[in-house]
Amino acid sequence: MRLFRDPNYLDFLFATGFIPDRNMNAVRDSRDENVLRDDDTDKQRLRATESDMNTHTDDPEQAGSKSAFNSKKALWAFLVLCYSTGPTSSMVSNYVTAAILSAANLLGHQAGSNKPCSRRGTNISCLVKFGGGEIDFNSYTLYLRSISRATEGIVSIVTAGMADYASYRKTMMMASIFLFGALALPFAGLTGQTYSHLTALSVLYCFLTTIGGVYTVIEGSYIPIFMRSTGWFRDSRVAASQGERATWNKGVSISVLALVSSNLGGLTALIIGVILVYGRGSYVQVGYFNYLLAITIGGCITILFALLGQYLLPSIPGKELDRTKNKFPLLMAFKNWLKLLKSATKYSEAFKFCIGWVLWNTGYSNHMQLMGALFLQVTGFSRSSGVYSVWSFTGVIFACMGSLSFMYLYPRLHFPVKSYAYAFLLVNISCVLWGCIGVSNNVTIGYKHQAEFWVEQVLFMSTSSSLRAYNRAIYSSMIPENSEAQFFGLEITLDLATGWINPLVMGIIQDRTHNLRFPMIPNLLLMLVGLGLYSQVDISKGIEQAKVPLGH
Repeated sequence: MRLFRDPNYLDFLFATGFIPDRNMNAVRDSRDENVLRDDDTDKQRLRATESDMNTHTDDPEQAGSKSAFNSKKALWAFLVLCYSTGPTSSMVSNYVTAAILSAANLLGHQAGSNKPCSRRGTNISCLVKFGGGEIDFNSYTLYLRSISRATEGIVSIVTAGMADYASYRKTMMMASIFLFGALALPFAGLTGQTYSHLTALSVLYCFLTTIGGVYTVIEGSYIPIFMRSTGWFRDSRVAASQGERATWNKGVSISVLALVSSNLGGLTALIIGVILVYGRGSYVQVGYFNYLLAITIGGCITILFALLGQYLLPSIPGKELDRTKNKFPLLMAFKNWLKLLKSATKYSEAFKFCIGWVLWNTGYSNHMQLMGALFLQVTGFSRSSGVYSVWSFTGVIFACMGSLSFMYLYPRLHFPVKSYAYAFLLVNISCVLWGCIGVSNNVTIGYKHQAEFWVEQVLFMSTSSSLRAYNRAIYSSMIPENSEAQFFGLEITLDLATGWINPLVMGIIQDRTHNLRFPMIPNLLLMLVGLGLYSQVDISKGIEQAKVPLGH
């Protein structure tokens, strides 16, 4: 809360036009005089007002609704909703996978014998039942991730194809958030150390990941709406000049604040997890049941804050749905997705940026899962419950620090806008490369000591969170109006090509090698290719392309 009371921070938001203020016109006029010395064309952009937006939008009612997002109430409502998803999302990425791995390690056996699996080691060989056969227990979660990412992509096609119409956007987002929280409630009862309970944990994990894709698509689509409500989206010529900072500061602000709000929600649930672990006893006494109870509590927090966000967030009308031509909304969603793919050459820069984002995100998310499993393995399943809870907690803190630092430094450092992406990606690539070095048993480094995990966490989490904020802000500037959900859904639907294949390949590699560092190699390759695509994007050209509505 202190963040929003800081006068310097409020001045920054007022100056960028993100939060309206009685003195906003004076602030803008002052900034105009400074920018005018560098480039006279910036004047048109920086003096864009609400009346400009009404002129840009043919429907006055729609323009009025969008102007409602240029308010503190809309900002707080959106941040509350982002906060509400944080507890469950954090539990899914940390505690759900940890609980599944712990249960699989407990139920599995060593290869070639019926002896229980080792509880600690740099390379644990442990087999667990999966389908009609047996697989490495670390491959278990990788195969689950492959399944859930495939279903997430299919559901996201429907979401992205429908959310931009009428009032579907808010309705679909709220329904997905409520369902997201509700699916977390049964975990506290799944304490049986049996294969049936392991299967139930696995099914719930897949459902949670799938539903998470729905709200992720729609949440991201609100960023360009907030940016347009402040009147920035006018003249692409300024994007190539020094006025680009006035253009993108708003996007960076809302993107960072959304991520930080979600992370704060995650911290709330993780604090509860730490209290449970140290308050109810160690792993030996309670096992991974502390994780399960924390997941259920996180689901309750998600539902409670979603109710508040539902009340505060204004609705926004989208494109009108012609019922005479679209009698089957689900079929319409797939038609819209195909139409979007056909426009790849028309919005070439947005597509290139999105593909680079997808490749990085696939490598990032899979690396996160591998690091969680590797941390549990190196520190020991039998005594790592408390340490893992603290490690999960500090990871979110470093993510918040990274994105907030980026928001503070971006308007003050006059580096080319793409240089930020290069810097963040290079740090990410270095962290993944470090794990690949440890593939050989003869090498003593490569995430084989607990200290390495803490250093990696500081570097990887801070830069990854900053890059995610950067991606959403820059991508928003290359999206045509009234197609926000479709384009943000593109990031997840394109993931159908790599999101499920990569975990599947990683699972096969892990099943053969029993070494969690080997599956890091595909992630390294994905990030390197993603870096190459980022370098090919012409952002100014992408903003120019976004002036033409989709379908015209």
